[in-house]
Amino acid sequence: MGAGFGLGETSDGFGVRAVARRVGAVRRQLPVRGDRLLDVGCRDGDHVLALAEGYVRVDAVDVDPERLSALGARIAGTPLEDRVGVHKMSAEALAFDANTFDRVTAFDVVEHLDDLEGSLCEIHRVLRHGGAFSMTTSNRWCPFERNGVRWGGRRRSGLTAPFLPWVRPLHERMSPARSFSSQELGRLLRGHGLRVRAIDYLTPHVPESLQGASDALEGTPLRVFGAAMAVTAVKPGL
Repeated sequence: MGAGFGLGETSDGFGVRAVARRVGAVRRQLPVRGDRLLDVGCRDGDHVLALAEGYVRVDAVDVDPERLSALGARIAGTPLEDRVGVHKMSAEALAFDANTFDRVTAFDVVEHLDDLEGSLCEIHRVLRHGGAFSMTTSNRWCPFERNGVRWGGRRRSGLTAPFLPWVRPLHERMSPARSFSSQELGRLLRGHGLRVRAIDYLTPHVPESLQGASDALEGTPLRVFGAAMAVTAVKPGL
């Protein structure tokens, strides 16, 4: 990621392999190239920098000023400095004109948004007709909540509450984040004027010794129990 730009190693919590797998998933669903790219919830830039070479202009938004500062520091003095705009901005109030972007991305973001409906309205608004929205998000059919759980007055590992995502009322009370089934995501995106093009499943991060087996599962029916989904949906043309 970012080879040739001197951007350093991935600095967020995902890790190089996790970033590469998420970016690779959305690349396979639809080529990542065009004039304008917007990454919503960019953190300190690992995903958006992996995609930047395919676009003339890139904008990255987040609500956390420290993460935005980290992204600014990563691109300072590199060829990307003049092509990547870094903005403090929330997903439900995107300060861009309508029909601006060829692609909008959001990696592991939508499950955390306070105003999901408003954010999807904004994403649809800023997408050009024929443009695509790609995201990764939590899969409801994964037996473990990957964002942790709250019980007994403490934040705990999702491993302590197996099958919690399958019991929606409990999950909504105990989890700090949403999770979705593919059917729920499809309805949600269609309800905001987006047509689903592809949905794929991603297995969880595992130790290196198990990565081959984990990757192999993505080619079997067991993939529907993966930790995350990668989804691409298109805004229909005029």
